[in-house]
Amino acid sequence: MKGFIIIIGFDGLGWLLHEGAGVPLPSHVLGLLLLTLALFTRLIKLEWVESAATLLTRHMMLFFVPLLAGVSVFIPMLSEAWPVIAVSIIAGTSAVTLLSGLVMRLLVDRKKGVKPAHEQQHSVF
Repeated sequence: MKGFIIIIGFDGLGWLLHEGAGVPLPSHVLGLLLLTLALFTRLIKLEWVESAATLLTRHMMLFFVPLLAGVSVFIPMLSEAWPVIAVSIIAGTSAVTLLSGLVMRLLVDRKKGVKPAHEQQHSVF
């Protein structure tokens, strides 16, 4: 129960920052960022929230049911715009995949001690 209270408390702090201070991020994102910061700085111990977070993550699909039910109202509009939706999904997925691959390559090369290609000296011979 303590873990749920902590998680909901940080969600509330995110809401206060969003509404009260006008921070231009969604309140839930702010709450998670604050919780992450508190975990990294050891203000909150992982053991306090781990079981609650595991339970929420395990049943995450239940949180999407209302969203999926709401989308069904827009099926006529979605059926008209499917080409644009398909292109944006493919382009977005491709961009994320390529960027993730490049970042991973840079991280692996850095760990191995390989200089990036633009820093290597190339010889003609």
